[in-house]
Amino acid sequence: MFENLVSKKILLALPVAAILLTGSNNATAATDEPVDLSKTEDLFSAPVQANPLMTDPAAVVARVNGEEITRGEVLKLVSAAMQQYGGRVPPQQMQQIQGQMYQQIKNDLITKKLLDAAVAKANVEVAEEDINETIEAIKGQIPEGKTLTEALMAQGTTLEELKENVRNDMATRKFMEEKTADITDATEEEAKEFYDTTPDQFTKPEGVSASHILIKFVEEDTEESKADKKAQIEVIRTQIIEETITFEDAATEHSGCPSSAQGGSLGTFGKGQMVPEFEVAAFTQEIDEVGDVVETQFGYHIIKVSERQEEGKVSFEEAKEQIIGFLTGQKKQEAIQALLQELRDAATIEDLG
Repeated sequence: MFENLVSKKILLALPVAAILLTGSNNATAATDEPVDLSKTEDLFSAPVQANPLMTDPAAVVARVNGEEITRGEVLKLVSAAMQQYGGRVPPQQMQQIQGQMYQQIKNDLITKKLLDAAVAKANVEVAEEDINETIEAIKGQIPEGKTLTEALMAQGTTLEELKENVRNDMATRKFMEEKTADITDATEEEAKEFYDTTPDQFTKPEGVSASHILIKFVEEDTEESKADKKAQIEVIRTQIIEETITFEDAATEHSGCPSSAQGGSLGTFGKGQMVPEFEVAAFTQEIDEVGDVVETQFGYHIIKVSERQEEGKVSFEEAKEQIIGFLTGQKKQEAIQALLQELRDAATIEDLG
């Protein structure tokens, strides 16, 4: 789909500073992307890993050219990243996701060790004012009523560590930009060929832009506690209809979904992306209507649709610039992957579990 093509991000560096503020609505988090409430049973097809939180955090899990990575380093980032799944994944699947996340982050840290060494060898420098500017941007994204120091403490880190991570991240990005500087942009002819040969990428499915408020279920819920939660969300709905509070403010204050940071906004989504009960409500409600309470496996929802998108096809002229950007980024990504493979091939890497 065209929306998916446009939203693809080319990874030019490991955003470790961003990971440290996961859940704090930082500037580099993907807060403008739709929150997916779709079926999650098949999200992760690999076998369930042993729970990494049950082992010694001081244990060395990898060595990269003699430099050690401990389980504790991995777990710190796993904990931060797992917060993104709150309210979107059934509790019984959290251990499986945790195991998958552990393996991915460990591999990312191995890659980071290789990149850090390459950046140091290249003697890449970052201006102090650029670091401070980034820190200020992060501060501006901290939820109201919370300080950067408090957000960092919640993640088990400090301002000094954040600054060092920002410095390293910016140096890595600069290093990779230099390594891909000679890659030319994709041409209009290449873009047209991509457009003509991948027509399915440029269909616009029927979709809606919607927001929601979620009072989520927890594993310990009883029928009585669920009834209390339904009564709570009915009160919230009445307050919105009576205009004693806006939908956005109610979502920010009460919703248990990460979308609460955007006033409940889920962005635009098509059919098949949400669980059935949610989808039926979203695609049948009138625009700006505050819908009836909907129950899904995640909890109770109030849904508000703000816009509808009719099915159609994106013209080449409309898509051209996005395609050129995508193909150019793809070329750079291929160059970066080749560089990373060279670094891996030249390194001594021990994966110890």
